[in-house]
Amino acid sequence: MVVTIAQLDCLDLLIWLRLGSEVRKRVGFAPSSISRALQRVSSAFGVSVVKHDGEWYVLGDDKLLNMERMVHQKNRWVADLPLRLEAQYFSASLLRDFLPRDWIKGNLDYMEVGAPLQHLRNGVIDAWIGFFPDVPAKNDQDLCCVDLIKLPVHLVVAAKHPLVALGDGVTLTDVKCHPSLALPDNAFPYFQARMQELGLWNLPMLLKRHNYDKWERQVTESGIIGYATPSMINLFDSSRILLPIHIPLEVGETLVVRREYATHPRFEGLVSDLKSRAVELQQRFLDVRLCF
Repeated sequence: MVVTIAQLDCLDLLIWLRLGSEVRKRVGFAPSSISRALQRVSSAFGVSVVKHDGEWYVLGDDKLLNMERMVHQKNRWVADLPLRLEAQYFSASLLRDFLPRDWIKGNLDYMEVGAPLQHLRNGVIDAWIGFFPDVPAKNDQDLCCVDLIKLPVHLVVAAKHPLVALGDGVTLTDVKCHPSLALPDNAFPYFQARMQELGLWNLPMLLKRHNYDKWERQVTESGIIGYATPSMINLFDSSRILLPIHIPLEVGETLVVRREYATHPRFEGLVSDLKSRAVELQQRFLDVRLCF
């Protein structure tokens, strides 16, 4: 049984973007086309496609499916077809209000690294802007990283939070007495470990994708401590306050791609575009440090 490029695209775009409406918005597939494609691909590769908690999953032995994905991915790169770019919610500042030429942009709402990394390794997406330090190691056999920017981490609270009354005298010991936002274990393993060493990251929110009401609103309308980088501060409303406490951790935005495409002209063009965006960001936020 032959699976066409469009049919596999339907499956992978739905897994990636979650909603048929998002798939239609980007590539124009009709709902009936998506449904038929799921059945065709499932039958051809002997797998099941199920939806759980808002996410689509492939169940069964997906080895042959992933091999087919690699072929289709190579075709996208060499045939000048649109490539797929995703970013963590915390790493989307370079892509806000900007779409690199010849790329399809994802939802930019991931609040964990597992799924987008798996999509990158399997060929569902073609590049990913990860949240440093939770990105692949430099010696990863399959993936190549390009660091773009580094930023400090700030603690954010509501204007009426009791810590604000302490002014410049507030300390990390004071902060530890209050709940601070967290995500499920291993959503961002390295960042989580560093925050927990500081006595933070102790009130988990069961999020895999960004939800304003369960993240930013928790900071501005409650007594919970949140986190922000210079480029993210404007995502909170005007009632947020940055605590004058130094956090000994630098985060950043790192572009990740499969090694076989790291020197491809189309990837080099993306790197060039994102470096230009990084320079613009650094000019707006002095705490942003360029990595090139």
